[in-house]
Amino acid sequence: MDSNLKALADYVICLSESLAHTHHADDRPRYQMYLADAAVLLALVVRGSESSQLLARIEQHERLCAQTFLAGPEHAAIAELWQRFKRTI
Repeated sequence: MDSNLKALADYVICLSESLAHTHHADDRPRYQMYLADAAVLLALVVRGSESSQLLARIEQHERLCAQTFLAGPEHAAIAELWQRFKRTI
């Protein structure tokens, strides 16, 4: 498995697990938005899309995350996995 695919999969799984375990009701819709957006990213990576298309989608995901904030403590692990994925690009 490619390192960027594994890193993105780890990020998606962390989002999913955080959604399932969060005690912050306000975070739930944000996790759902992040997951939906990350699913498109995952599809682009799996399809082997051009790097320009992937980079544009990464920027869009970062804007989404910058405009919303997670209250729960899970955000640190999520942010680390996101950075790990970006380092593989």
